[in-house]
Parts: sequence; C-alpha cells; structure tokens
Amino acid sequence: MIKPTKLICTVFRCNWHGTSDEVLKAISPFDEDDMLLACPKCKTVDSLRLSCDEPECWRPVDCGTPTPDGYRHTCSKHQPKDIK
Repeated sequence: MIKPTKLICTVFRCNWHGTSDEVLKAISPFDEDDMLLACPKCKTVDSLRLSCDEPECWRPVDCGTPTPDGYRHTCSKHQPKDIK
C-alpha cells in the first residue's frame, strides 16, 4: 500500500492540512483522462501543496533531497544535512 502524501491548502485562511486520502477527487469535465483535486474544507480546486514529510510538520515543501534512505520532500527547517 502506498503511504498517503501530506498536503496543505494554500487558500488564505482555510488552514486545512491532511493527507491525499482526504482530498476531494473528480474526473475533469474538460479532459476525462485528467483528475481534479480539491481541498475538503474550502472545496477550492488546485489549491493543494505538498507538506514537509517530517512527522508533525505542516510547513510547505521547499526542497527535495535524495538521501540513502530515499527521496525526501522537506521544508527548509528539516532539509537533510551532510548527505553522503
């Protein structure tokens, strides 16, 4: 099973954060091969952004870093240091 992705809504004052399992999904009326994603709180389409993969951190992702344990998506505060 694929681990759900942590997401945050970028709409001003919405403040929703959660996982990809909770996001509203619908087939696009413009292209049936495309999926529209929306915030489950404010219902805005295309307002979701990746959140830091560090547990309990809900800051937006600033960087992606390859590590020996796999690729990390983190905020600047949790960016991996001294990667060999």
